[in-house]
Amino acid sequence: MSIPLAVLLLIFSISFITNILPFAGAPYTLIATDFLLAYGKNIENILIVVLISGIGAALAKTLTYVLGIALKKPLRDNKNIPLIHKFIKSKYFPLALFITAILPGLPLDDYLYIGGGIVRESLKKMLIITIPSKILKSMIEIPLELFGIIKISDLADINPLYLSIALTVIFIILGILLIKIDWYSLYEKVNEKYLNKRL
Repeated sequence: MSIPLAVLLLIFSISFITNILPFAGAPYTLIATDFLLAYGKNIENILIVVLISGIGAALAKTLTYVLGIALKKPLRDNKNIPLIHKFIKSKYFPLALFITAILPGLPLDDYLYIGGGIVRESLKKMLIITIPSKILKSMIEIPLELFGIIKISDLADINPLYLSIALTVIFIILGILLIKIDWYSLYEKVNEKYLNKRL
């Protein structure tokens, strides 16, 4: 059975909305997987849901980038800003953005998008990296959830929706803890002890 257009738009909207809130790390692919279970987990449906959820999640980062622009003045005295600027302008940034956009659970790409907004890195360049990365993330997670996580959820008698809510709360707390870390001081200590060089 083909997935109706209205449902595909809903999957896109959920993927977009759940990725707007920085550091939430909401498991939108789990919600997309629920729709696949309802409408049939054939190859065509899986590919369409993978593309739509990945694109929706990537485009939501545009608003995270805008948040970075809005935070530029309030954070102008933050010691982490010079480090963020150096890293984003370094050759390692594209690879780091691609990898963090794939990582399940940890919304580390939000930090890079906020940083990108603060230093006015090209949003277009960032999205060119993030869209295929998020599609790949969906391509990895959705099949795993179809044949693994959903079954575990059933065996444990845990509703996937409740699991999604619980994970969202956990990742919001984790995001708040991570943003409070003085990354510049940490970088200085590591650089002095191990690297003996700067980015």
